[in-house]
Amino acid sequence: MVTGDNINTARAIAIKCGIIHPGEDFLCIDGKEFNRRIRNEKGEVEQERIDKVWPKLRVLARSSPTDKHTLVKGIIDSTMADQRQVVAVTGDGTNDGPALKKADVGFAMVIKLAWDCCLFQNFSLII
Repeated sequence: MVTGDNINTARAIAIKCGIIHPGEDFLCIDGKEFNRRIRNEKGEVEQERIDKVWPKLRVLARSSPTDKHTLVKGIIDSTMADQRQVVAVTGDGTNDGPALKKADVGFAMVIKLAWDCCLFQNFSLII
């Protein structure tokens, strides 16, 4: 789960949704820690470093759209597994555009845009 929420809120949501379970070996980190772990001393992302993080990563909190794109790219480019991982991303369609485009499956949530374009007031027509 990648979110802009703070780490405590994100962890609580992840527990409630069954993404993480107390006692399991997983990572629940924020964007700052994520970048510290995946970048070298020059600030460059290294695939080997991402490969040490993503398999146990369950929650990435206080993340930026760049963090989301970096994670998606890192998982797709990884050669750790016999088969490449399929990556699905949800996003707001604006800030998350690069990650949505890079992912194998992208779900853009554009309800606001659909709402702005509606010329009717029959809410049951909005799917």
